[in-house]
This record gives sequence, C-alpha cells and structure tokens, in this order.
Amino acid sequence: MSRLQRIKNILSEFGEGFANDYGKGREDEQMGFYRARELQGKQKEAPRMTSMLATNPTIYRTREALGMADPNYVQARNELDMGMMDTGAKRFGQRVGTVASDLTQDTTRSVYWLLNALQAAGNVINEAVLAKANPNLYGKSVVTNTYNNKPLRAKDKQAQKALGITKKMNGKERLKRGYSIDGEGDDAVVMKRNFEPGHVASLAIPTGVAINSGLGLLTPFGGAEGYYAALPSDEDPTKTSNVVGEVGLKYIMGRTGNLLPYNEFVKVRPDVSPEEYGRYKGFKYDKKEDWNPLDGDVTIGAGALKFTDEGIHGPEMQFLGRSLPVTTGVVPYLSALAGGAAGVRTSRPIRGGFVGGMTGLVAGQIAGNILEQERRRRNNADNLMNSDNSNLQ
Repeated sequence: MSRLQRIKNILSEFGEGFANDYGKGREDEQMGFYRARELQGKQKEAPRMTSMLATNPTIYRTREALGMADPNYVQARNELDMGMMDTGAKRFGQRVGTVASDLTQDTTRSVYWLLNALQAAGNVINEAVLAKANPNLYGKSVVTNTYNNKPLRAKDKQAQKALGITKKMNGKERLKRGYSIDGEGDDAVVMKRNFEPGHVASLAIPTGVAINSGLGLLTPFGGAEGYYAALPSDEDPTKTSNVVGEVGLKYIMGRTGNLLPYNEFVKVRPDVSPEEYGRYKGFKYDKKEDWNPLDGDVTIGAGALKFTDEGIHGPEMQFLGRSLPVTTGVVPYLSALAGGAAGVRTSRPIRGGFVGGMTGLVAGQIAGNILEQERRRRNNADNLMNSDNSNLQ
C-alpha cells in the first residue's frame, strides 16, 4: 500500500470516528446512562450531578483514556454502539468529535448552568451526600411473588396482574410506574424502585430552607433586615408594593433588594459603623482577584466566588453576587445536611431523612442566630466605646 493510500485510509477512519461521536445526542447519552444504571442494579433516577457527569461525553471519554471508566458504563456504551472504535485513527476522531459536539450542544457549559445559583449548588450537594449516606435511596429491589415467595419472573404475567402491579394500556397489560424488568429470557425478574423520586426530592426541603433563608428570600412582604424590597413601595421601600411579584422575583429569579443607604440602614442595624458599611460595600462590588485568605477577603473568578471574614453579617460567602452569611446560612445548611444524612440511615429513610433534616435545620438556625446576635452585641458595644472615646477627645 502506498504512503498516499495510507494517509487516505487514516483520514477516512478519522472522519468515521469524528462523525460517530459528533452525531450523538442527549437522548443517546441518556439511554446509555439508564442501561449502565440497570447493570449496576439501580433505578434510572439518580442524583443530578451523577446523571450530568455520567452523560457528559467529554468527561467519560477522558475517564476512558485514563483507564478510570466504570466497567458498567463502558459495557452500556458498547451495547448501544457508543463505545471506542477499533483503530487509533477512529478513536482519535471520536475524541475530536466529542469535543466538537460538546461545543455545539453546550454539554459542559450545562454543568455551570446547573450550579450557577447557591440554591442549585446546595441541592446538588445535598443529593450527593444523602446518596452516599444511603445508596438505596436510588436503588431498586426484586419483587417477591407472594404466591410462592420467590422472585417474580418477568414471564409470569398472571402473577403480576394478581399482585396488582400491572395496568392495561393500549389493550395490553403493562407494568405500572416504578416497576421494571431486569435480565433476559427465563432469568428476567421484575424490579421495583425502593422509593418514589418525589419523596427522595423532598429530602432537599430542609437544606433548601436554610439557603433561601440565609439569602433573604423568605421575606414575602418586603426586604430582609436593612434591605430594600425587591419591588419597593413608594411609602416604605422596605415593604413590597406587590406581594405576588415579590414572591415571584425571589422564588424564580432569586432576586433581593439592595442595601439601604447607611442613614436608613443604621436604624435597624446600629451595630454596623459607617466604616464597616463602607468596607462591606467595597468588598461586595470589588472584582479584583484576591486568592490570599490571610487578609480576611477572597475573590476568585472576577468576583464569581468571594469570602470575607467580617462583613455586616459576620463571615460571609458570595456566589455570583448572592450573599450567604456563615452564621445564619451556612451553619443551618450544614446542620440540616448532617441531620438528613443521619436520618436516611434509619429503617425508614424518607421519614428519618426529612425529620433529621428539619431537626438539624432548627438546631442550626438557633445556634447560628445566637452566634450572630452575640457578634452584633459585641460590635455595638465596640462602636459605642469608640464613639465615647471620640467625644472625650
């Protein structure tokens, strides 16, 4: 074979590999994910971050190249004609096609879109921690045929109907929602997911309340203490002019009102001096990179992620402009998260997780508010002392 012909063959194989991976869509990736979950003995539903990362071709092709890919996912992709091809040129074409597809379909950017709010990031963390604490939350189990106390076979249609797990659809008896078939042929059995997805999702309520409260989004009639309402009224800008609109802006868009001018702010927050107020506003809007935590402030990604150890709310983190105080936001969140993780390990994971999360939330809010009130008391005493010293001079 001539050199020119070899080059043509390589280019042809490269093009074949490129077209193979560039042409895949989100539905293909989702089917591969579902099949891998089946091979793992798990239900289709999974924590959002698990699903997003597992269906990201750029990530799983990288893991394959590094020898880190889960064998179940590799098998699933091979079964669906999405595995790695048989020559180096084709595989190289696949990797280039994967990157091009990522750019076209915004696959990796969608990870940022999922996490671009503190509430979403908090929910993703909560799902991952609870799934780690109790993997059965997203698992499924073999259905027992109560007539013989054996696994219910997929081929035993009469038993399925008698057990009430089928429903007639389009003239045929089909398994109800939540049931599935695992295996093939005579070995295939009926499976049922352990918990309803909506019930599992409810375990995010305690941590969600913690974050939304810390962000000042649970004030439907106006702004949080020291802030304008999102839709300020003419008579009192700290009160809303439209409760429905206020709730909509806060719930859907995560929008809060701006800080009041200092002369108004100090009426509800006498513990904050003019200097502290000015420093805080400077920190809030400063986008200069500062990776040194020793000076008390951190700014990363042109202000996307920020932290201060002494703001008007005490230690505070900011994510994409949204402020979450450590004492009244992070502490309740972590407490609710710990309570939920402990609760899902009990014999009744959904009830235990919810009760544990709410208990942790209340405990965290009490502890956080005690810490914050004590901090404010000290600040107010210091401000009064400084003011008295200035008057004596």
